[in-house]
Amino acid sequence: MNIGHEIIQQQIFFRKELTERVYWFIKLRWLAAAAAALGAAAGFFMGYPLPYAPIAGVIIFIALYNLAFIRIGRRLESVRLPEVRPFEIFAHFQVTLDLLALFALICLSGGLSSPLLVFAFFHVILAGILLSPASCYVYALLIVMGLGGIFLWTAPFFSPLPHNGPVPPPPDGVVHYLVFSAGIIIAAFLITSVKVALRSKGRDLMKVSRELEITNTKLTSLYEMIKQIGSHSSLQALMDSATRHAANIMGVKACSIKLLDRERNCLRFAATHGLSEDYLSKDCISLEKSVVNRKIIEGSIYSIGRINEESYFQYPENIRQEGIYSMLCLPLKVDDKILGVLCVYSGEPEYFGESDADFFSLLTDLTALSMERLNREVGKAWFLNKAAHQMRAPLSAIQTLLKLLTGGFVGGLSEEQNQIITRAEKRIQILTGVINDLLKLAAERREGGTPGLRPVDAAAVLAPIIRLYRDQAAAKGVKLDFSREEDLPRIMADESALDELFSNLISNAIKYTPSGGQVGVTLAMTGDDMLMFEVQDTGIGIPEADRSRLFSEFYRSEEAKALVEEGTGLGLAIVKEILERLDGRIAVETQTGRGSRFTCIFPVVST
Repeated sequence: MNIGHEIIQQQIFFRKELTERVYWFIKLRWLAAAAAALGAAAGFFMGYPLPYAPIAGVIIFIALYNLAFIRIGRRLESVRLPEVRPFEIFAHFQVTLDLLALFALICLSGGLSSPLLVFAFFHVILAGILLSPASCYVYALLIVMGLGGIFLWTAPFFSPLPHNGPVPPPPDGVVHYLVFSAGIIIAAFLITSVKVALRSKGRDLMKVSRELEITNTKLTSLYEMIKQIGSHSSLQALMDSATRHAANIMGVKACSIKLLDRERNCLRFAATHGLSEDYLSKDCISLEKSVVNRKIIEGSIYSIGRINEESYFQYPENIRQEGIYSMLCLPLKVDDKILGVLCVYSGEPEYFGESDADFFSLLTDLTALSMERLNREVGKAWFLNKAAHQMRAPLSAIQTLLKLLTGGFVGGLSEEQNQIITRAEKRIQILTGVINDLLKLAAERREGGTPGLRPVDAAAVLAPIIRLYRDQAAAKGVKLDFSREEDLPRIMADESALDELFSNLISNAIKYTPSGGQVGVTLAMTGDDMLMFEVQDTGIGIPEADRSRLFSEFYRSEEAKALVEEGTGLGLAIVKEILERLDGRIAVETQTGRGSRFTCIFPVVST
């Protein structure tokens, strides 16, 4: 989507490539100069008749301009220009001077019979690697022309200079020159073909790398978005968060969620990010008058690259005033149920591609699922609260009536009648416990989020709970141990919720630990600066088959029911709800017949 960014990235990549090869070329030149000096010295001592003084001068010239190139290269690197052009000019200077030096050495060492002739191929190869294909062909033609000039200059029938070494007769020399020239042109063709192919693959690789980087960034942002909207207990807060994150992830100016009304013939803005009040002032977007929204509700993925069709929209003038030039919209859909429409808007035409539509489809589905989950949770919490309140009054009345019977206010009871009424009272107490837990669970779901939280001293909340349950544990023959670190930091919590969490886990440990067992409670810091509350017991443990349902509502394992008849199956569900509200987490380690360990982790208040 950002072409300018990709061009800059390519320039940086190819600049780095050219810089590295230019310095490699300078280092290679030192080896070439040293080899030329050693070759000249060997020829001198072996008595070959060559003009050694001019040859030495050329070698010194190579060393001097290579020193100059080192200084120029360092200067270019210190300036750190982002453009490739200065390094290309630098490479041209190097290749040109090297060719001049090579031609001079070839002339001085036998013309077309010189053993240095093969090094002309190296310069074609180096020009093909460092420079553009056109530059490589230009240098190949210059080499061919230069060698042609050398051939004519050194031929016996033409040369005004004294000739050293055997020279082919003119016809053979021409063939030699033509074959060598053809080899130079073919080498230029091969090296440029390979260079172009590799450069194309490099661009493709950069494109893939860029796409992977964008996708990774989007997925990371999407994970953060889902994690955040999953913590909301308010539908409005969830939608506001979803539109804000969606606009940031897609890199656009605005985003909106429009929900269907009860008659399902009109869309209303439910949450927006980046749109003006004027744009949102329309009370209702009629599906009959808005072709775009009608098609989206019917299930289409709708992307408009250039918004200029007025008949598509109910209020086209608002869209133009808002500076919207392209948009991407999808239905918020869960199974066959359509909740509304999620749209992102860009100020650039043709902004959205196929990959954007695919990713946005995933984002929309996750948003719709989160909204539907929250709707169901809210409905469930409402039902739990309503049902519990409706049941509480009749149960209280029944308890009062039973007390009248057992108190003898309506006449005496036989022993058998007393036993029956006692069992009924016990059952009603269990049912009252269920109702109380239902109300607590509904309250946690209704409150949700983090409003009302403040810094709380967890040790101060836990201390009276330990005193209360130590007596209960002793009465059952269970030893309750408590250990805590000193000067523990505070956590963001609600004291009543924290009391409920501590009480549930400790009472469960005592309840499911047989007489003679032990329960240990620990409050301490973890290695990563989090507060840890841990309850460990030597009780009945939890069977592996039941562990996945451990935090489900109304669930109790068969072993738990066999040991303790009373229990609502809501305690751990309440613990989970509280931890989610406090941004904490819980881990469970258990072994059947050996006991369990529940570890709760809380973020501490930074000081």
